[in-house]
Amino acid sequence: MKSQIRTYYFRKFVNAIVDSTLVSPSLAEMVRHHLWVEWIRERRPPYLALYKVYDDQESYLELCVTDARGYGDSVYERALALLKIGVNGALVSSDDESYAAQAFAGRPFRTCPYCHTPYARWLDYYGHIKTSHWEDKAIS
Repeated sequence: MKSQIRTYYFRKFVNAIVDSTLVSPSLAEMVRHHLWVEWIRERRPPYLALYKVYDDQESYLELCVTDARGYGDSVYERALALLKIGVNGALVSSDDESYAAQAFAGRPFRTCPYCHTPYARWLDYYGHIKTSHWEDKAIS
């Protein structure tokens, strides 16, 4: 699937993918293996940010961010970190986790929507949600 998307909607899309892994299988779990996510920023006009989710045999998703000119690379690096974790979910690798830690540079990866506790790692956040808030209907 290929799609063009504006930065605002891309960020909403990536956040929705990450949040969905709390309650449903990730894309990697559905195809039963780890997927790769890459990002390329074209330096010539119109300064597109391109993302691709793929494995050895096929591409599953290609996103072209159409209004990337006004945003710094750090925005897209954080989006890449989120997208790697979102598509791989429970199959997230330690490399993906360390990339996210580097991309967020000490800032929280996710903040709990219930108790507002910040988390720097996906698995810590996931474990907190599943153990501390398991009774909340929104996540069960």
